[in-house]
Amino acid sequence: MRSLRRSILLSLILLASSAVWAVPIDSLMNWPVIGAPIINHSPETGWVFGAGVQGYVRLPDAEKTSILQLDGAWSLKHQWYINTHANLYIGGRTPLQLQVNGGYRNYPDTYYGIGKQPNDTTAHLARTGQTYQSQRGYANLAALFYLPHGWAIGPTADFLIESTNLAQEGRCLLWGLGLTAQYDSRDVLYYPTRGLLFKAGATYYEPTLGSSARLGRVDADLRQYIHLGKGCILAYQLRTAWVIGEETAGNHLPFQVMPTLGGQDLLRGIPYGMFRDRAMMALQTEMRLPIWNFIHACVFAGIGDVYNTGDWQWTMPKIGYGLGLRIGINRAKVNIRADVARSNIYTEWNSWRSYAFYLTATEAF
Repeated sequence: MRSLRRSILLSLILLASSAVWAVPIDSLMNWPVIGAPIINHSPETGWVFGAGVQGYVRLPDAEKTSILQLDGAWSLKHQWYINTHANLYIGGRTPLQLQVNGGYRNYPDTYYGIGKQPNDTTAHLARTGQTYQSQRGYANLAALFYLPHGWAIGPTADFLIESTNLAQEGRCLLWGLGLTAQYDSRDVLYYPTRGLLFKAGATYYEPTLGSSARLGRVDADLRQYIHLGKGCILAYQLRTAWVIGEETAGNHLPFQVMPTLGGQDLLRGIPYGMFRDRAMMALQTEMRLPIWNFIHACVFAGIGDVYNTGDWQWTMPKIGYGLGLRIGINRAKVNIRADVARSNIYTEWNSWRSYAFYLTATEAF
């Protein structure tokens, strides 16, 4: 508990310093380019420090402002990354939204194997994981054409290359093409008070395109925000992902594409990547409560698990829950997020009563 109190105290100091840097962003929104420091924390990375820059531009005939972003950071666990993101609105009444993401990371990471729970022969692997070195590059592109009544649909392209020093995995190369459909009725983007977001997509990876494996992946995400009055918001999210493909001697399905849960956005309190398999299903909910002006509190809980679609085994699902604090930094309702969570599984972090602490920006969903 003493180390937990020290972590919370240090986090609040860093949270305050981040807010000081971030508050002026609102007054700089008319500037074409702004920058800000990056300070966050998760059990998987430890403390992360970096910087980011955003550019704003209104393309001809577009009714929404396009955003271009570049950021990079380094963690105390000697992980580093650089990411780029562009969200472009093209044409009057935004008939086309172009989303571009790409980046590179060099991470000491942890491999926990495939499956939902340890057995007698893999208990150590599933409990503490196997540390490995990962160099990963990625890029994805989505072109969403807007339709009436909040719908959008369009093609996607996905690329991933990763080299590891894992003897059983080695190098992974994926090229995929797919289709995404989306419905969005949220009132604001970053901290909605009402509305619904539904997004579903399917991607096919083919060796003819250069992939090291033939497989398909389907993802679906449903979120709803219900305003209960007096600033209280009930939010919930349903997420699922499925990998479809035959595992053969000549078609190894890489673990990188297997659905997983945990981390700072889905079932907080569970290590990200500890549980992977052919399918994942999860439900999480939050009660967001006003405290004072731009400060809010949050109570959250989630339940979910991963499954082998060829050998379904129903066991006790994974559960994560906790409390959080939100500090708003601009009129766009971007928040600094501090969460403390725990789960119903044994983790390498400490014990059954271990806590996971997260400090980042924007909401989990």
